[in-house]
Amino acid sequence: MAAEITRILSDLHYGDPASRVRSLDALGPLFDGADRIVFNGDTLETRPSPISSQTDETRREFLEFARHKIPRCTLITGNHDADLSDTHSLDLLGGIVLVTHGDVLFDELVPWSRELPQIRQLFREQLALLTPAQREDPGERLAACKRACGKVRLPHDPHGRGLWQRVLLTARIFWPPQYPLAMIRAWRELPDRAAAFAREFRPGSRFVLVGHTHRPGVWLRPGSVVINTGSFRPPFGCYAVDVSPEWVVVRRVRHRQGNFALGRVVASFALAPTDENSGAVSTILPTLAPTR
Repeated sequence: MAAEITRILSDLHYGDPASRVRSLDALGPLFDGADRIVFNGDTLETRPSPISSQTDETRREFLEFARHKIPRCTLITGNHDADLSDTHSLDLLGGIVLVTHGDVLFDELVPWSRELPQIRQLFREQLALLTPAQREDPGERLAACKRACGKVRLPHDPHGRGLWQRVLLTARIFWPPQYPLAMIRAWRELPDRAAAFAREFRPGSRFVLVGHTHRPGVWLRPGSVVINTGSFRPPFGCYAVDVSPEWVVVRRVRHRQGNFALGRVVASFALAPTDENSGAVSTILPTLAPTR
């Protein structure tokens, strides 16, 4: 019997005018050959905004699609969709693989966001409600992170498609300059932050799969491999990660004329069991040189 394959994608941002996902059906080829699909956060926008009715309709559309077109689908929350499910992280292969969106890696959750003052205050309030022991618990900290993100109120229309609205949304990203600079710092820091998070909270994990910063990559760190699946928003593109008992395989996602497909293998790692009767992994053997 073939080993079960779990495929992880993230940051679809469906409904965002900048997302390459204009039709959910166009995602169909990305599900081929997988037994389970995991969306690792920021699948869509669920935060309150001046047009929450449209946000609610997008949510209903996606959940209906997932229910009928993806028989086994797991939705992990991100900072844009903190209330989409109750799943904030996922352990695969007995904890060898940790999947979480990545917002919790940063003390300010989204340090490049125009809503940073609001996010910072909300996260501090949620952490203040925890006991010292709870603050050291990854599950409690993740839950506090999601409660804070879910309370953020957007002052603008996140779905605006008019030219002027697009210009304003772009300006919100690049001005003032401290926001893009904070994003660049996050790109640089994420691999080490993810590896440190795993060492502290999930010492048995060997792979950490995140999204959040929209920059795809594969980084080797002592004791772990950090994989960022990127985003379906431009400019960098995204990866799909297959996890099975024998392999972790990272592939590019191709996008042509509105359609998506699995592309070339970026990196693959053979999982070597310690013995025939144990599911434990003793070594990780890269079969292709991952990006650094």
